[in-house]
Amino acid sequence: MATFTPIPLPQIDEPAEYNTNYVLYWHHVGLELNRVTHTVGGPQTGPPISARALGMLQLAVHDAYFAIHPSSSFLTFLTSGADNPAYALPELSGADDARQAVAGASVTMLSMLYMKPPTNPNPNPGATISDNAYAQLQYVIDKSVTDAPGGVDAASSSFNFGKAVATVFFNLLFHAPGASQAGYHPTPGPYKFDDEPTHPVVLVPVDANNPDGPKRPFRQYHGPFYGKTAKRFATQTEHMIADPPAIRSAVGEQAEYDDSIRQIIAMGGATGLNSTKRSPFQTTQGMFWAYDGSNLVGTPPRFYNQIVRRIAVTYKKEEDLTNSEVNNADFVRLLALVNVACADAGIFSWKEKWEFEFWRPLSGVRDDNFRDPNRPDRGDPFWLTLGAPATNTNDIPFKPPFPAYPSGHATFGGAVFQMVRRYYNGRVGNWKDDEVDNIAIDMMVSEELNGLSRDLRQPYDPKAPITDQPGIVRTRVPRHFSSVWEMIFENAISRIFLGVHWRFDAAAAKDILIPTTTKDVYAVDNNGASLFQNVEDIRYTTMGTREGHDGLLPIGGVPLGIGIANEIFDTGLKPTPPEKQPVPPPPFNQSGPTKEMLEEAGSEEQVPMMDVAP
Repeated sequence: MATFTPIPLPQIDEPAEYNTNYVLYWHHVGLELNRVTHTVGGPQTGPPISARALGMLQLAVHDAYFAIHPSSSFLTFLTSGADNPAYALPELSGADDARQAVAGASVTMLSMLYMKPPTNPNPNPGATISDNAYAQLQYVIDKSVTDAPGGVDAASSSFNFGKAVATVFFNLLFHAPGASQAGYHPTPGPYKFDDEPTHPVVLVPVDANNPDGPKRPFRQYHGPFYGKTAKRFATQTEHMIADPPAIRSAVGEQAEYDDSIRQIIAMGGATGLNSTKRSPFQTTQGMFWAYDGSNLVGTPPRFYNQIVRRIAVTYKKEEDLTNSEVNNADFVRLLALVNVACADAGIFSWKEKWEFEFWRPLSGVRDDNFRDPNRPDRGDPFWLTLGAPATNTNDIPFKPPFPAYPSGHATFGGAVFQMVRRYYNGRVGNWKDDEVDNIAIDMMVSEELNGLSRDLRQPYDPKAPITDQPGIVRTRVPRHFSSVWEMIFENAISRIFLGVHWRFDAAAAKDILIPTTTKDVYAVDNNGASLFQNVEDIRYTTMGTREGHDGLLPIGGVPLGIGIANEIFDTGLKPTPPEKQPVPPPPFNQSGPTKEMLEEAGSEEQVPMMDVAP
């Protein structure tokens, strides 16, 4: 095997003092593994699976910490002496050091998620993961143990308690099928998700350990069964959204859909097109929130967590960041709430995405004449989007390999940031659950626009620092946000500006755009660009119908995510009842894939997601 060379990771734009706090340190390690696994094609890739991994990590940290330092306000997620052993908190057995317990929980969970199991060459049956990918991930974990603030005592009772807690959570929540697409085939026809016109296939190595060897074509459909089969974390009820315009019970909303077509052509088109009316700042907004599974960047849950870290330190309870147990408890609780909400948002958004299988704008605009063959003037068969950026590669922008409605970004962001708003309400200020807050942050830098990431002119070299590789460098753009309510909105509409989402994927047009005197037609400026409402005036209140469902439901990902966060916060971070869980998938074969399993997977197995956008 070739000599191992760790990937040179670019510096993150965050004060080094954050990781002198051991809670933030182990959280940071989880975020580092997110970007590394998406760089090397490892396990736990793609938006919903990476969100699940972080949720499992932070739940293990939560219970390891609060079992030793109980709170008077809430209980641990697991229960001591629970009748159901799957939900039983391990005995303390002398554990009294929260630092070591958190280390034990973190190292154990991250090792089970990212390292190659000794009895199974691959924790994701059917996936193609190289030995180098596992070596890179193991290097990150091994180095994290060496560099941990306060050290790691793997022989201590406290470390082993944390290890036991993580093992319970792994057995409870690990979803062995991952984002497998085995057995899925797109449904043809108008409004239906299909292969990406500019990336109809990806070429993957026949042998993951020989990346320069023979390749085979692979059609990507990320996680078509995940939302309906994955075990939920802490939601207590079902979460659903209304039908999108022009199909099912909303088949009569053709005017809304037509206006959405007009808007996406103007706001989401490639920069060089005369029809594109997006401003440079709106292009910046689209890029800022991207985190589309690219090299050295990772997925949106990583970026949301980076923002939450900055908020947590900015509004910490005590000045001493390194040693304050008050701050430690504050960070542990916040990060568990946020990441559980994010994990459940991934489950429900993927359930809804694959329920509707609604096409992306790139397909919708190009194939718009499908709606009425007698109208050949519809759409534009040659239209191109700005696209999700393939950062730190020489690839062209892309359309995500899963359906549009609802937006994963909007759902994840709605859940994460609403949880932040609920957590700090009454502490930083006071606001209603559906009104603007005053949680402000300064100098937030996205790794999409940090002065280091770039669009390469040649293939990415994993052995060279990105700063030594020729390409067009992305300008560093520090951002200020006056409220988290603003982040929810901008994160959601950023996907319109990339052309990867319709406006209703985020929220009802009525809730975010300026109306005109014509129903379902919304205002534009003199240049033809959409006019959005002021952030402080936005309320996500418009409801719609759903075929086969009585009553009205929210529209788009933002209210879906907000509803998930509100429920988890209001019910105190309790496990989803077993009777509310989906039918479990077949048991995971811990002894490794059999010949029959490999033959059954055939050409429809999952491959690690390298460039995916929710």
